[in-house]
Amino acid sequence: MRRVFMLWIAIAVIAGAPALAQQAIVKVGFVVDVTGGASSLGVPERNTVLLYQDEFGTAQGPAGPVRIQYIITDGESDPTKAFIAAKRLIDEERVAAVVCCTTSPASLAIIETVQAARVPNISLAAAVQIIEPVQQRRWIFKTPQTDRLMIDVITDHMRQRGIRRVAWLGFDDAFGQGGLVEFEKIAPQKQIEIVAKESFARASTDVSTQITRAMGRNPQAFLIWAIPPGANVANRNIRDLGIMLPVYQSHGVANKTFLDLGGATVEGTLLPAGKLLVAEALPDSDKQKPVLLSYLERYEGRYGRGTRNTFGGHALDAMFILKPAIERTLKQGIRPENTGGFRTVLRDQIERGTKELVGITGIFTYTPRDHLGLDRRAAVMIEVRNNNWTAAR
Repeated sequence: MRRVFMLWIAIAVIAGAPALAQQAIVKVGFVVDVTGGASSLGVPERNTVLLYQDEFGTAQGPAGPVRIQYIITDGESDPTKAFIAAKRLIDEERVAAVVCCTTSPASLAIIETVQAARVPNISLAAAVQIIEPVQQRRWIFKTPQTDRLMIDVITDHMRQRGIRRVAWLGFDDAFGQGGLVEFEKIAPQKQIEIVAKESFARASTDVSTQITRAMGRNPQAFLIWAIPPGANVANRNIRDLGIMLPVYQSHGVANKTFLDLGGATVEGTLLPAGKLLVAEALPDSDKQKPVLLSYLERYEGRYGRGTRNTFGGHALDAMFILKPAIERTLKQGIRPENTGGFRTVLRDQIERGTKELVGITGIFTYTPRDHLGLDRRAAVMIEVRNNNWTAAR
């Protein structure tokens, strides 16, 4: 009798196997920089996907639940390798959407491929050129604040402090150049003069020469447009030269690595960032506060106190946006196996259906003319005090 019973179980398992194998799967590919120079951004992005992939792993379709599979690939802080990784996800894995990339140079490098393949992409990088002009970036969205938005916030703060002469010091790549273009547009509108423009490579270990040249133009403050560790090199060189002018940084330094590498040399540094860094101090009326505190509790509970950073939040926002868009696509009767059709409808659902979505970076509303979807509510000025993030005065 026992042998008959076991045989019945075996037959049942075999009979059920095709049904399990045929379960619909929607694949989402992430290309984030887990290694290399941008790893201080990419690691928390990867960590966040791992932390939330189970919670966001099922979409409800009209015929029942559909699995969402997140495939994480390391872009290695190299635009060429990120491009290869994204192309593999699109061509071989047949992903419904790509979340790529951690940095602006890599995000810009995949634009033509994404557009040609007609696959929706959500970038985790800053440069406004990633999504503009929108009519030429129809398949591309992003979650971080643009350099334009953040420079607008920075220059308002500079004016409040009476700063009118600023020296620019930025990376000599797409991220740095994109920031400089926006600064050159906005600064005159705020009656701020850019008295010096100096650049340096991401791998530079000393930029004292550029700083010394800039000081010859008598600035009242420095604006550094970089990410760690390069951002720390510039900050440290300024202080090592005995220069005590205000130092502003981009939102690319809003992570623990900047604090750990900087120590006393980044004390007093000013930067724009999302509200995550000062979430506890927000008024209870702020719509983002409950979402931010929930993420902080979960992220720091897993990865340690003080590990909060805005970059993991950018990845979570992509998941916030994609899951309901995938569900809306399924409700249109589009099957995941129809890769091209699913991608097309998913793109439309991201653009048309993302309205007042409360995320980590801000509150998102995409439109056919706006693939950023954020406004000034998405940024606050931060000051480093006692090796921690505080609201700027």
